[in-house]
Amino acid sequence: MSDMSVEQGLRMNHASVHRSDTRKRLGRRIADVALTAVVYLLIAIVFGAPMWWALANSFRPTNVIFEHVYPVTWEAFIPTGFTLRNYISVLRLIPGQTYRSLPLLHHVGISVASAGIIVLLSLVFNTMAAYFFGRLKFPGKQILLVYAIATMMIPEQVILVPMFFVARELHLVNSFWALVVPFYASPFVTFALAQFIASNIPIELDEAAIVDGANRWQILWHVIVPGIVPGLLTMSLLEFQNQWNTFYWPLIIIFDEYLQPIQINLAVRGSASGTGLATIVIASLPVIILFLFFQKYYMENISLTGMR
Repeated sequence: MSDMSVEQGLRMNHASVHRSDTRKRLGRRIADVALTAVVYLLIAIVFGAPMWWALANSFRPTNVIFEHVYPVTWEAFIPTGFTLRNYISVLRLIPGQTYRSLPLLHHVGISVASAGIIVLLSLVFNTMAAYFFGRLKFPGKQILLVYAIATMMIPEQVILVPMFFVARELHLVNSFWALVVPFYASPFVTFALAQFIASNIPIELDEAAIVDGANRWQILWHVIVPGIVPGLLTMSLLEFQNQWNTFYWPLIIIFDEYLQPIQINLAVRGSASGTGLATIVIASLPVIILFLFFQKYYMENISLTGMR
């Protein structure tokens, strides 16, 4: 009877210790989840508050916006005095009004066209260059690759003047193609795609295609490209965003208002007003829409890279 009591006591003690450990693990997990939620909430507030402020105040008259700038109150983030007049004015929907500048959508179209053409050219030339570095073997390959990567470390402001002189010799100054030609190839995209090819496409597929009689060009477009579609979409999104936000180069190379992309026109219009904030919102929409559309592929690329 005594032995049974001791055994029962040991079992109860073990069960108690097990419940205590379970409660501790559950408490630590809840604390971790709560801490993670707080950190993500703070990050969302830091990054989302300026965007929400611009969106909310784009529906306000300019005088109402400055009433809540200092001191900042909750009303600064709530669109009181709601009006669509800023968007109506920016989009030129007011009949009979005389305008002294080109339509905003014209400048948005310039940016979309230049960034879109750069992305298409980038997909062609950078993919070929990535295959060149990721698959072919030749003397001095690593040196040439390091040289290409080193160009990414040079600030844009340092090369603006040499680029301007080159563009002038090519008769590109104050032309649409001045926004495209200097950026059709990117060392960053080339390097990223080269690494994607090396880590995602087994070399055995190339060898099997060669045995079947395929040449290098056919291997590139029928074996390599179909296997790196997530990487191509991700690089396209990043390249489009980078070109969309380019400011200094169009500022010094384009003099004609008719050819100005949206970023230059946004600086000319100014942002310290309701119409300026409405312009900012409209100028941000193309990139936001593209990100939402390609988000699946972007996250897929990141997850695949992380697993490797």
